[in-house]
Amino acid sequence: MDKALFRSIAPYMVGLAVAAALYIYSGTFEYTSRPGALGPEVWPRLAILLIAASCLFELTRRLIIGGKEATGFMEAFDREPQTEQAQPVYPRLVIGGVVLMAFYAVLVPILGFILATFLFLAAFMYVGGYRAHGTVWGASAAVTIFCGILFLRIAYVSLPRGIEPFDRLTDAFFAIPSLW
Repeated sequence: MDKALFRSIAPYMVGLAVAAALYIYSGTFEYTSRPGALGPEVWPRLAILLIAASCLFELTRRLIIGGKEATGFMEAFDREPQTEQAQPVYPRLVIGGVVLMAFYAVLVPILGFILATFLFLAAFMYVGGYRAHGTVWGASAAVTIFCGILFLRIAYVSLPRGIEPFDRLTDAFFAIPSLW
């Protein structure tokens, strides 16, 4: 086997091996099953299967095309540095984003997942410099509703409801039948 081809497929072989080990390990979860409910191994196993499928796809693709255009992880370190100008760095934006995430982590148990996520997303867009107000608030609402449905209704993840009076917003979210 060509050295370049091997270096190209090695990360995907390792990824497949790790996915297989994790899949086997995820079958060892001990829990009391409830009728009509998914067990705790379902979502990790689904994610592991998706990882394995993507590794298998890329491994097959690289084996089919051979070493012609295949580049692997190690080739990224062998390349000559580009002479392009570096992108501007905005440290204040990074610091602002980190501070917002810290506030989000502190406020989620107080405000509840729904309200805290909505406000966090809007604030994050404003800190990032986006000023189209309608888009900011509309995108925040859409992503919050999507995440709420995904986590609370599909994956059945227990998320913080918030303290009184903010928990009423979570109750209102559950009461809207047209969302699901």
